[in-house]
Amino acid sequence: MQPDTPSSKGFDIFWIASDSLQQVGMFATGGDGPIPWTARPWIHNAEEQALMLSVVCAVELKIPYPRPDDFVVLAERGFFSFDWTDVHKTSIQATSAYEMVCRPVSPLTVDQLPPSLQVAALATKIIGKTLDAGRVDRVALGS
Repeated sequence: MQPDTPSSKGFDIFWIASDSLQQVGMFATGGDGPIPWTARPWIHNAEEQALMLSVVCAVELKIPYPRPDDFVVLAERGFFSFDWTDVHKTSIQATSAYEMVCRPVSPLTVDQLPPSLQVAALATKIIGKTLDAGRVDRVALGS
């Protein structure tokens, strides 16, 4: 996968991916994070479709966050919720990774998603780690 950032500059775009355990994550670009090419076809409706799902679990906030609402509502629906937090950091603090903001207590798996979200989640696979790890860097995105 090759990440792409130009079209997300300045816009917080959500994209979806799955890991080797078939767990599902939603990733917010923070206006600057990379978007894998495989996720691009679904960026216009992945978040909207995810928010139509029912609340299924409690969540754990993993990092202090000024306004975690968007991440909490996704995690309540079973998605690991990540943000490109480098937009809030100095270059010395930057991690060049998506960091988990909120974790679902009972994570969804791909087979529990509606068909259109299943296709989107399976199109982009996290390489070499599971979403539970809490950080997804460019290597895990295949770049």
